[in-house]
Amino acid sequence: MRISASAIALMMAAGVAAAQPTIDGSISGDNYGNARSVQTVQTGFGDNFSELNAAYARIEGGKLYLTLTGNIEDNFNKIELFFDSAAGGENTFSGTPGNDGSGNMTGLTFDAGFAADYHMIFRRGFDGSTDRFDVDYAVLGTANASSYGDVFGGGKEGSGTTGTGANSQPIGVGYDNSNVAGVLGGDQAADQNAAMAVETGLEISIDLADLGAPAGAFKVLAFINNGDHNYASNQFLGGLQAPQGNLGGDGFGGFTGGMNFDLNDFAGNQYFTVPTPGAVALLGLGGLVGLRRRR
Repeated sequence: MRISASAIALMMAAGVAAAQPTIDGSISGDNYGNARSVQTVQTGFGDNFSELNAAYARIEGGKLYLTLTGNIEDNFNKIELFFDSAAGGENTFSGTPGNDGSGNMTGLTFDAGFAADYHMIFRRGFDGSTDRFDVDYAVLGTANASSYGDVFGGGKEGSGTTGTGANSQPIGVGYDNSNVAGVLGGDQAADQNAAMAVETGLEISIDLADLGAPAGAFKVLAFINNGDHNYASNQFLGGLQAPQGNLGGDGFGGFTGGMNFDLNDFAGNQYFTVPTPGAVALLGLGGLVGLRRRR
Protein backbone atom coordinates (compact mmCIF):
# COMPACT_ATOMS: atom_id res chain seq x y z
CA MET A 1 0.00 0.00 0.00
CA ARG A 2 1.30 3.45 -0.92
CA ILE A 3 0.32 6.64 0.86
CA SER A 4 0.80 9.93 -0.91
CA ALA A 5 3.05 12.69 0.37
CA SER A 6 0.01 14.89 0.93
CA ALA A 7 -1.56 12.22 3.13
CA ILE A 8 1.65 11.90 5.12
CA ALA A 9 1.77 15.66 5.54
CA LEU A 10 -1.82 15.63 6.74
CA MET A 11 -1.02 12.93 9.29
CA MET A 12 1.97 14.90 10.52
CA ALA A 13 -0.14 18.02 10.78
CA ALA A 14 -2.66 16.12 12.88
CA GLY A 15 0.08 15.58 15.44
CA VAL A 16 1.02 19.24 15.66
CA ALA A 17 -0.46 20.83 18.76
CA ALA A 18 -3.19 23.35 18.20
CA ALA A 19 -3.00 26.67 19.97
CA GLN A 20 -3.24 26.14 23.70
CA PRO A 21 -6.31 27.49 25.49
CA THR A 22 -6.00 30.77 27.34
CA ILE A 23 -6.64 30.13 31.04
CA ASP A 24 -9.13 32.91 31.71
CA GLY A 25 -12.27 31.08 32.84
CA SER A 26 -13.88 31.06 29.39
CA ILE A 27 -14.08 28.45 26.63
CA SER A 28 -14.51 31.14 23.98
CA GLY A 29 -11.91 30.75 21.23
CA ASP A 30 -10.23 27.77 22.92
CA ASN A 31 -11.39 25.00 20.56
CA TYR A 32 -12.53 22.66 23.30
CA GLY A 33 -15.05 20.98 21.02
CA ASN A 34 -18.15 19.29 22.37
CA ALA A 35 -18.85 19.13 26.08
CA ARG A 36 -17.65 15.99 27.84
CA SER A 37 -20.63 16.22 30.21
CA VAL A 38 -23.73 18.43 30.45
CA GLN A 39 -25.77 19.12 33.59
CA THR A 40 -28.96 17.10 33.98
CA VAL A 41 -30.63 18.69 37.03
CA GLN A 42 -31.32 22.21 38.31
CA THR A 43 -29.13 23.47 41.15
CA GLY A 44 -30.11 23.14 44.79
CA PHE A 45 -27.37 25.55 45.86
CA GLY A 46 -28.84 28.69 44.30
CA ASP A 47 -29.30 29.79 40.69
CA ASN A 48 -26.09 31.49 39.50
CA PHE A 49 -24.56 31.02 42.94
CA SER A 50 -23.25 27.45 42.76
CA GLU A 51 -23.93 25.51 39.57
CA LEU A 52 -22.04 23.28 37.15
CA ASN A 53 -23.41 23.58 33.62
CA ALA A 54 -20.99 21.53 31.54
CA ALA A 55 -17.44 20.16 31.36
CA TYR A 56 -15.01 20.71 28.49
CA ALA A 57 -11.56 19.14 28.13
CA ARG A 58 -8.55 19.18 25.82
CA ILE A 59 -5.07 17.72 26.01
CA GLU A 60 -2.29 19.76 24.42
CA GLY A 61 1.44 19.84 24.99
CA GLY A 62 1.38 17.30 27.81
CA LYS A 63 -1.29 19.18 29.77
CA LEU A 64 -4.96 18.70 30.53
CA TYR A 65 -7.05 21.81 29.90
CA LEU A 66 -10.38 21.53 31.70
CA THR A 67 -13.26 23.98 32.03
CA LEU A 68 -16.32 23.60 34.25
CA THR A 69 -18.81 26.25 33.17
CA GLY A 70 -21.07 27.80 35.78
CA ASN A 71 -20.53 29.51 39.13
CA ILE A 72 -19.10 28.87 42.58
CA GLU A 73 -20.52 31.01 45.38
CA ASP A 74 -18.09 33.38 47.10
CA ASN A 75 -18.68 31.83 50.54
CA PHE A 76 -15.92 29.19 50.26
CA ASN A 77 -18.23 26.49 48.96
CA LYS A 78 -16.04 23.95 47.20
CA ILE A 79 -15.69 22.57 43.73
CA GLU A 80 -14.44 19.03 44.38
CA LEU A 81 -12.53 17.56 41.44
CA PHE A 82 -11.43 13.91 41.45
CA PHE A 83 -9.30 12.17 38.82
CA ASP A 84 -9.15 8.44 38.10
CA SER A 85 -6.06 8.60 35.92
CA ALA A 86 -3.50 6.13 37.31
CA ALA A 87 -3.26 2.53 38.44
CA GLY A 88 -4.81 1.76 41.81
CA GLY A 89 -6.74 4.51 43.52
CA GLU A 90 -9.66 4.66 45.95
CA ASN A 91 -13.22 3.59 45.22
CA THR A 92 -14.15 4.72 48.74
CA PHE A 93 -12.62 7.99 49.86
CA SER A 94 -10.12 7.33 52.65
CA GLY A 95 -9.79 10.90 53.90
CA THR A 96 -6.03 10.79 53.41
CA PRO A 97 -4.28 13.21 53.25
CA GLY A 98 -7.30 15.17 54.53
CA ASN A 99 -6.13 18.63 53.46
CA ASP A 100 -8.54 21.57 53.86
CA GLY A 101 -10.80 19.41 56.05
CA SER A 102 -11.56 17.03 53.19
CA GLY A 103 -11.39 14.17 55.67
CA ASN A 104 -15.05 14.99 56.36
CA MET A 105 -15.81 13.11 53.13
CA THR A 106 -14.32 9.88 54.48
CA GLY A 107 -16.59 7.02 53.47
CA LEU A 108 -17.90 8.61 50.27
CA THR A 109 -18.11 5.76 47.73
CA PHE A 110 -17.64 6.50 44.04
CA ASP A 111 -19.32 4.70 41.16
CA ALA A 112 -18.11 1.21 40.33
CA GLY A 113 -15.21 1.55 37.91
CA PHE A 114 -14.05 4.87 39.38
CA ALA A 115 -11.04 4.79 41.71
CA ALA A 116 -9.82 8.29 42.54
CA ASP A 117 -6.07 8.94 42.46
CA TYR A 118 -5.93 12.74 42.69
CA HIS A 119 -8.13 15.38 44.29
CA MET A 120 -8.33 19.12 43.70
CA ILE A 121 -10.36 21.69 45.65
CA PHE A 122 -11.37 25.18 44.49
CA ARG A 123 -13.08 27.87 46.59
CA ARG A 124 -13.37 31.65 46.80
CA GLY A 125 -14.58 34.31 49.21
CA PHE A 126 -13.65 37.11 51.60
CA ASP A 127 -11.56 35.99 54.58
CA GLY A 128 -12.13 39.10 56.69
CA SER A 129 -9.26 41.05 55.21
CA THR A 130 -9.03 40.21 51.51
CA ASP A 131 -10.86 38.64 48.61
CA ARG A 132 -9.21 35.36 47.64
CA PHE A 133 -9.38 32.27 45.45
CA ASP A 134 -7.70 29.17 46.89
CA VAL A 135 -6.66 25.85 45.36
CA ASP A 136 -5.62 22.49 46.82
CA TYR A 137 -3.99 19.52 45.10
CA ALA A 138 -3.58 16.10 46.74
CA VAL A 139 -2.33 12.64 45.89
CA LEU A 140 -4.91 10.42 47.55
CA GLY A 141 -3.83 7.74 49.98
CA THR A 142 -0.54 9.54 50.69
CA ALA A 143 0.66 12.47 52.77
CA ASN A 144 1.30 14.51 49.62
CA ALA A 145 -0.88 17.61 49.43
CA SER A 146 -0.34 21.30 48.76
CA SER A 147 -2.57 24.31 49.46
CA TYR A 148 -2.25 27.50 47.42
CA GLY A 149 -3.94 30.57 48.85
CA ASP A 150 -5.01 33.67 46.97
CA VAL A 151 -3.81 32.52 43.54
CA PHE A 152 -5.32 35.63 41.90
CA GLY A 153 -3.48 38.05 44.18
CA GLY A 154 -6.35 39.65 46.06
CA GLY A 155 -9.33 38.77 43.89
CA LYS A 156 -12.20 36.30 43.74
CA GLU A 157 -12.03 36.25 39.94
CA GLY A 158 -9.14 36.35 37.51
CA SER A 159 -6.24 34.22 36.35
CA GLY A 160 -3.12 32.93 38.05
CA THR A 161 -0.92 29.94 38.74
CA THR A 162 -0.14 27.85 41.77
CA GLY A 163 3.33 27.11 42.99
CA THR A 164 4.79 23.62 43.10
CA GLY A 165 4.83 21.10 45.90
CA ALA A 166 2.87 17.88 45.76
CA ASN A 167 2.34 18.89 42.11
CA SER A 168 5.60 18.98 40.17
CA GLN A 169 4.50 21.75 37.79
CA PRO A 170 2.46 24.94 38.38
CA ILE A 171 -1.27 24.60 37.79
CA GLY A 172 -2.94 27.33 35.75
CA VAL A 173 -6.26 28.58 37.12
CA GLY A 174 -8.83 31.01 35.75
CA TYR A 175 -12.29 31.90 37.02
CA ASP A 176 -14.97 34.07 35.39
CA ASN A 177 -18.16 34.59 37.43
CA SER A 178 -20.14 36.43 34.75
CA ASN A 179 -22.67 33.65 34.08
CA VAL A 180 -26.29 34.63 34.82
CA ALA A 181 -27.94 31.95 32.68
CA GLY A 182 -27.55 28.17 32.46
CA VAL A 183 -29.49 25.89 34.79
CA LEU A 184 -32.14 27.31 37.08
CA GLY A 185 -32.59 26.75 40.79
CA GLY A 186 -34.55 23.67 41.85
CA ASP A 187 -34.48 19.89 41.63
CA GLN A 188 -36.11 19.26 38.25
CA ALA A 189 -34.55 18.38 34.91
CA ALA A 190 -32.09 20.99 33.65
CA ASP A 191 -32.47 22.81 30.36
CA GLN A 192 -29.42 21.29 28.71
CA ASN A 193 -29.45 23.74 25.80
CA ALA A 194 -29.21 26.58 28.31
CA ALA A 195 -26.45 24.73 30.15
CA MET A 196 -24.45 24.28 26.95
CA ALA A 197 -24.82 27.97 26.10
CA VAL A 198 -22.78 29.00 29.15
CA GLU A 199 -19.14 29.72 28.27
CA THR A 200 -17.64 30.88 31.57
CA GLY A 201 -16.67 29.38 34.91
CA LEU A 202 -13.60 27.57 36.26
CA GLU A 203 -10.73 26.75 33.88
CA ILE A 204 -7.50 24.94 34.74
CA SER A 205 -4.40 23.54 33.09
CA ILE A 206 -2.49 20.75 34.80
CA ASP A 207 0.52 18.75 33.67
CA LEU A 208 -0.36 15.15 32.84
CA ALA A 209 2.62 14.05 34.93
CA ASP A 210 0.71 15.35 37.96
CA LEU A 211 -2.18 13.06 37.02
CA GLY A 212 -0.03 9.94 36.82
CA ALA A 213 0.92 10.46 33.15
CA PRO A 214 -2.14 8.61 31.78
CA ALA A 215 -1.47 6.93 28.44
CA GLY A 216 -5.14 6.37 27.63
CA ALA A 217 -8.53 7.84 28.39
CA PHE A 218 -9.17 8.72 32.04
CA LYS A 219 -12.13 9.70 34.22
CA VAL A 220 -13.04 12.89 36.05
CA LEU A 221 -15.70 13.60 38.68
CA ALA A 222 -16.72 17.13 39.65
CA PHE A 223 -19.27 18.27 42.21
CA ILE A 224 -20.12 21.25 44.40
CA ASN A 225 -19.85 20.83 48.16
CA ASN A 226 -20.28 23.15 51.13
CA GLY A 227 -17.44 24.92 52.90
CA ASP A 228 -16.79 22.03 55.31
CA HIS A 229 -16.81 19.23 52.73
CA ASN A 230 -19.81 17.58 54.37
CA TYR A 231 -22.94 18.68 52.52
CA ALA A 232 -23.02 17.87 48.80
CA SER A 233 -25.20 19.76 46.37
CA ASN A 234 -27.01 18.08 43.48
CA GLN A 235 -24.51 19.57 41.01
CA PHE A 236 -22.42 16.67 39.74
CA LEU A 237 -20.72 16.07 36.39
CA GLY A 238 -21.65 13.48 35.20
CA GLY A 239 -25.07 14.52 36.29
CA LEU A 240 -27.66 12.99 38.58
CA GLN A 241 -31.07 11.90 37.35
CA ALA A 242 -33.89 14.42 37.90
CA PRO A 243 -35.80 15.03 40.04
CA GLN A 244 -32.98 15.20 42.56
CA GLY A 245 -32.36 17.50 45.49
CA ASN A 246 -29.09 18.10 47.29
CA LEU A 247 -27.40 14.93 48.52
CA GLY A 248 -26.19 16.44 51.79
CA GLY A 249 -24.15 14.11 53.95
CA ASP A 250 -26.37 11.04 53.82
CA GLY A 251 -27.47 11.06 50.17
CA PHE A 252 -30.98 12.22 51.10
CA GLY A 253 -30.26 15.87 51.87
CA GLY A 254 -29.62 15.39 55.57
CA PHE A 255 -26.73 16.89 57.51
CA THR A 256 -24.64 14.33 59.39
CA GLY A 257 -21.35 16.15 59.85
CA GLY A 258 -19.74 13.75 57.40
CA MET A 259 -20.36 12.30 53.96
CA ASN A 260 -20.78 8.57 53.63
CA PHE A 261 -23.25 7.96 50.81
CA ASP A 262 -22.69 5.65 47.83
CA LEU A 263 -22.88 7.07 44.31
CA ASN A 264 -23.82 3.61 43.04
CA ASP A 265 -27.23 4.29 44.60
CA PHE A 266 -27.86 6.99 41.98
CA ALA A 267 -28.62 6.27 38.33
CA GLY A 268 -25.89 6.81 35.75
CA ASN A 269 -22.21 7.52 36.11
CA GLN A 270 -21.23 10.50 38.21
CA TYR A 271 -18.07 11.01 36.18
CA PHE A 272 -17.06 11.76 32.60
CA THR A 273 -14.24 10.54 30.38
CA VAL A 274 -11.41 12.54 28.83
CA PRO A 275 -9.95 10.90 25.69
CA THR A 276 -6.30 11.18 24.78
CA PRO A 277 -5.30 12.97 21.57
CA GLY A 278 -3.55 9.80 20.39
CA ALA A 279 -6.89 8.07 19.96
CA VAL A 280 -8.13 10.89 17.74
CA ALA A 281 -4.93 10.78 15.67
CA LEU A 282 -5.31 7.04 15.14
CA LEU A 283 -8.87 7.55 13.91
CA GLY A 284 -7.58 10.10 11.43
CA LEU A 285 -4.87 7.71 10.25
CA GLY A 286 -7.43 4.95 9.80
CA GLY A 287 -9.56 7.23 7.68
CA LEU A 288 -6.62 8.14 5.45
CA VAL A 289 -5.66 4.49 4.97
CA GLY A 290 -9.25 3.63 4.09
CA LEU A 291 -9.36 6.49 1.60
CA ARG A 292 -6.18 5.26 -0.06
CA ARG A 293 -7.51 1.70 -0.37
CA ARG A 294 -10.67 2.86 -2.13
CA ARG A 295 -8.70 4.53 -4.91
